[in-house]
Amino acid sequence: MNTPLLEIKHLQKRYPIYGPLGKLFPPKTHMKAVADVSLNLYEGETYGLVGESGCGKSTTGRSILGLVKPDSGEILYRGKDLTKLSDKEFRPLRRDLQMVFQDTLSSLNPRSRIGALLEEPLIVQGMGNPEERRQKVLEILKMVGLAEDHYFRYPHELSGGQVQRLGIARALIINPKLIVCDEPVSALDVSIQSQILNTLTTLQKEMNVALLFISHDIGVVRYISDRIGVMYLGTLVEESSTDELFANTLHPYTKALFSSIPDFKKKEKKVSLSGELPQYTDEFKGCVFHTRCPHACDRCREIAPVLTEVCPGHKVACHLINQ
Repeated sequence: MNTPLLEIKHLQKRYPIYGPLGKLFPPKTHMKAVADVSLNLYEGETYGLVGESGCGKSTTGRSILGLVKPDSGEILYRGKDLTKLSDKEFRPLRRDLQMVFQDTLSSLNPRSRIGALLEEPLIVQGMGNPEERRQKVLEILKMVGLAEDHYFRYPHELSGGQVQRLGIARALIINPKLIVCDEPVSALDVSIQSQILNTLTTLQKEMNVALLFISHDIGVVRYISDRIGVMYLGTLVEESSTDELFANTLHPYTKALFSSIPDFKKKEKKVSLSGELPQYTDEFKGCVFHTRCPHACDRCREIAPVLTEVCPGHKVACHLINQ
């Protein structure tokens, strides 16, 4: 396979947990938001990162863009480690690395018109003269399904779907190589979701952009992704191509996720999980899923399994499968 556009190696991020008196005293322990995550992303590929809320998906995506500083690990973009760059060294790479936020409206200046918001990245990157920038904005508005008269409107005058189209336009306007999409359709109606996803996939193919698509909705991830990584408690527990993952689901947590997809033709019994998510602190031992796994054994409670390739392109972190 080709050389990866992006390589994440052993990424880790922890947050301190303080006692009742807050930061007056050192933290009692640390919560692991991302624990030893490694994955690759190739040019023009869509990699879906799926898992329930709080599993570390967004932290992983924001670490790529320098919005979160990881504690350890490497994030290699075309061989250059982003974690070791200063703000000044990182700035030129902003043109290649962009993000579509879950709540796009809150990430936009409410006092600026849409035309100015879209021209701003072009000005920062020194791209074109005023007339060329204006034509570029009108072109990208048309590409994402917005009208020319939106150029003079304010963000609050748009519907939810139009705001997400604006977020996509703002990410694409400087021709990036990689876009991190952080739950871009989770707050939209199902009919609007399909329109936004179709727009995104069409533009991706036209512009050959790689997507890291973050979502808790396995159905959406299945629709848009070439490969899927399943996260639980900051850990990648299974990774495979989309077709292989749905045809040969191995990890118990992945099976539970897939069981939640509405399908009235299913005859199999749904997999239900009991209990709540535990706190993944420094003191936690064993497999991250053992507290909710119906098949957990003593080994699962003591030793954390390693993400291992069990067949070509299919990796899973589970003692019951890797033995």
